[in-house]
Amino acid sequence: MGRLAVLFAGQGAQKTGMGKSLYDNVEAARDIFDRAEAVCPGLAELCFFGEQAELNQTINTQPAVFTVDFAAWAALSAAGLEPDMGAGFSLGEYAALAAAGVLSFEDALRLVLLRAEWMQEAAEEHSGAMAAVLGKTAEEVEALTEQFREDGILLPVNYNCPGQTVVAGDLSLIEVMMAYCKENKIKCMKLPVNGAFHSPHMEWAAQNIYEEIKTAEFGMPQFTLYANRTGMPYDPADMENMKTVMAEQTANPVLFEQSIRAMLATGADTFVEVGPGKTLAGFVSRVSKEAKTCNINDFESYEKTVEALKTR
Repeated sequence: MGRLAVLFAGQGAQKTGMGKSLYDNVEAARDIFDRAEAVCPGLAELCFFGEQAELNQTINTQPAVFTVDFAAWAALSAAGLEPDMGAGFSLGEYAALAAAGVLSFEDALRLVLLRAEWMQEAAEEHSGAMAAVLGKTAEEVEALTEQFREDGILLPVNYNCPGQTVVAGDLSLIEVMMAYCKENKIKCMKLPVNGAFHSPHMEWAAQNIYEEIKTAEFGMPQFTLYANRTGMPYDPADMENMKTVMAEQTANPVLFEQSIRAMLATGADTFVEVGPGKTLAGFVSRVSKEAKTCNINDFESYEKTVEALKTR
């Protein structure tokens, strides 16, 4: 039997009602929402009934998606399924760290609340934006950003899968690049975010995260964790490096496709995405047609996934 990898959704997957059917039907998920309420009152209400515009604000998105990720993970774990490895996408990396036992759920949620606040402040300080470039190789997108960067900030920041790379940078440069793409029939779409995440615009936020976690007690990961910053596994023997890499992630590119390829190379053949949406499972399918994917984003998908994983 191949190995099982778990993937934790990131910002962008949020939607009204997320987590509600898991809360209603799975005790382990309900317990997570109750614990989240103790740290951040009103969070369950935000996930279940919040308006989309409210959910899309970074300061709300991050704790909400993190909690739904972890509730879906708790449901999977309560069913007796244990992954061999895992990774989160951007914000999802914090859920992955908590799931692996590096941080407690409560400590990770507190950190996510601070991260959201700092990223929001950094976004307000700089005029930044993000755009997805489709149908081009990562190398072609790198060349495209070099063409327009000049003395500003413009670079690929999310290496998602073949044919999908996200660019972040100064709003003015993003607009120039998008105009060029339109003129040259290159598919490019602006993302509905208020800043240039995973770019140097976020360095202040990344430094704050490091200051917050440098003295924290990290636990030994219970499964192999892949880092967004490197695309490779964290070294459990070097907790100091883990803290540095984890903090740097906020201001550096997410090497997600590289993580997927590294997991496949170590024998992963089944990937389960936990949290709202199915975006990451889609990335896996673009990287490998042979890999099996499933997801847990509500009670129906939870039942299907648990049944499929138990009979694999």
